[in-house]
Formats: sequence, C-alpha cells, structure tokens
Amino acid sequence: MNSLANHVKDNFKGMLVFGDVHSDFASYIKASKYADVNGLFFMSLGDLVDRGNQPFEVVQAHSARVANGTGGFTVGNHDNKFYRYANGANVQFSRDGKGTLAHVGEDRMQEFLRMYCEMIETPTLSGIYHKFGDMLLVHAASHPEMWESGVIGKTAQSRALVGETTGKIADDGYPERLYNWVDEVPMGKLVVVGHDRMPYDKLLLEPLHKTNANGGKVIFMDTGCGKGGFLTGAVVVPIKSGFKIEQYVEFK
Repeated sequence: MNSLANHVKDNFKGMLVFGDVHSDFASYIKASKYADVNGLFFMSLGDLVDRGNQPFEVVQAHSARVANGTGGFTVGNHDNKFYRYANGANVQFSRDGKGTLAHVGEDRMQEFLRMYCEMIETPTLSGIYHKFGDMLLVHAASHPEMWESGVIGKTAQSRALVGETTGKIADDGYPERLYNWVDEVPMGKLVVVGHDRMPYDKLLLEPLHKTNANGGKVIFMDTGCGKGGFLTGAVVVPIKSGFKIEQYVEFK
C-alpha cells in the first residue's frame, strides 16, 4: 500500500472525498468541519476555484490542510491552469478564470499563486491521481496506465485533467465529452471522479454510479457546487482489503 494510504490509515478513521468546490467557501467550510468532527482526512477531487466569489479563501484553507497533513489534493483542470500561469505559461483564461483573477485581486495574487503552487507540489499528499488499493481518485477520467506502476504519459495526464473529448465544442460552450474510458476500468476496480456535472447528459443531483461490462466501476461526484448545485462528499473507510465508500454526505 502506498504512503498516502498508510498516512490515512495510521492517522484517521477514513477520508471525506469531496467533489469540485469552484470557490464556494461556505460549502467548503461545512465539509471541512464535518471531516474534522468525524476524524476524516479531507481529500479534494480538484477544481477548487472559478465560478464562485471566494477563490482566495478556498485555496488558503485547503493549502493549509495539505501543509499540516490533514488534507489531500487531486489536481483538476482549473487548478492546473493557475499552476501553469504561476510558472510563466501564456494562459488564456475563460470568463470564469478572469472572475477568479478579479476576486483575488492584484494585492493578493502573489500569495494566491504561491499557496496554489506549494499545495500542488506537495509530495504524496498532492498529485494528478491517487490510488487506495482498488480505488482510484482522479479529477476527470482514468487511463489504463494509472493502474500500472511508473510515470503516466501525456494522454493519461490530459485525460486526468480534462477527461476524454472529441476535440469539438458542444452547444453549451464546453468541450464535447466521451465516456469510452469508463469501459477501460478493470474488473474489481473503482474510479471516483469530479469534473463533470452532466455525465451521459444526466444532471447530477446525487453521485452517479456506472458499471462497465467487465465489472469495473466509476462514480461521478460533481453535484454542481459553485455551479448552481451543492457539494457532495463520500465517506471512505479502510477495510481489510483496502478502502470502501460507506456513505455520501451533502453540504448545502
């Protein structure tokens, strides 16, 4: 078992794995308090910022949790954009990204980017995906390479951040998404993702479970926090064979 899984097992009763926050600080705090009261490691599936109006506060709070070992981070596409921006990349921000820049403001921007980078670069507690036995946490979509040891390639990295897409833009202005990757999840494995509030064109009001023909499973966790919905967390507890989801909790 990897060092993050051992860290959780040795120091906590389990994890609260929560979906996209998108700068909704009030919902983040509710979930954070729930994790603390119940002795749970606080694990983000990514996309802390954009859309809501308190991106600085969310990043500040979660970076502190990663720094003190009570929280973990899975890098999402919105997070990666600010990380690249902080490292000098020529980033084209969407309307949501520009909103985040405005809410943070010039006077807090350097600190905001510093906290983001330090969190993303924290060994073990932060990564593009995390494995807990037969359970894999990733922001957007899994790839077969993630079940193997070693460094994943560019295709797997892209899929982790933005999912599987056609290269076209859908009517809603977002990339047109595919779900062939769901069929690649091996038998007995579970993938937990955020990122997508409407997988298979179904608006999520609760986590969506999908099982492929091989018996591999995927759970979509983004119930629209910061996008007109609410935040959902999965209580994940250790068992003899690894970890399992015990229940879901809504934070409204």
